[in-house]
Amino acid sequence: MKTVKILSLTLVMSIFCAGMTFAQQQNQNQQQPKKAVHQKEQRVQQTKQTAEERAQKQVQMMKDSLNLTSDQVTKLQAVQTQFNKDKEQAGADKTSAKTDMKAKKDAYDAQVKTILTPDQYQKYQAQHSKKMKSGDAKQGKAMKKAVKENKNLTKDQK
Repeated sequence: MKTVKILSLTLVMSIFCAGMTFAQQQNQNQQQPKKAVHQKEQRVQQTKQTAEERAQKQVQMMKDSLNLTSDQVTKLQAVQTQFNKDKEQAGADKTSAKTDMKAKKDAYDAQVKTILTPDQYQKYQAQHSKKMKSGDAKQGKAMKKAVKENKNLTKDQK
């Protein structure tokens, strides 16, 4: 009789532990898609920003990292806004977008170089190349490719 009680108690405990393990695995699986959805929402929100809003955000980050003067901020704001507008326009016009944007990017870099001090420009280039080597640029290219192929896009994104 005592052995039956021990065996049944062991069986109940085993079932309880298995149920708890299964419940934890389900909870983890449900949390991962939420994170991916949140990241997609952030990207969509980012694309809804105007050229001026993006420029303001970009110049603010440059101001913080490069210790820009107010005069430099004003000049960079104008240059960055124009460059963002050029990128939007190039995105709408696919015919000569790649070569045209290369020339506009070179012109943008030349303008930035005239605004920043040599030390600031060197630091700017280092930050930019670090960003390009990280996943930021690759994610942008992947998003553009997905848009091009119309894969996995919601109706709002199309």
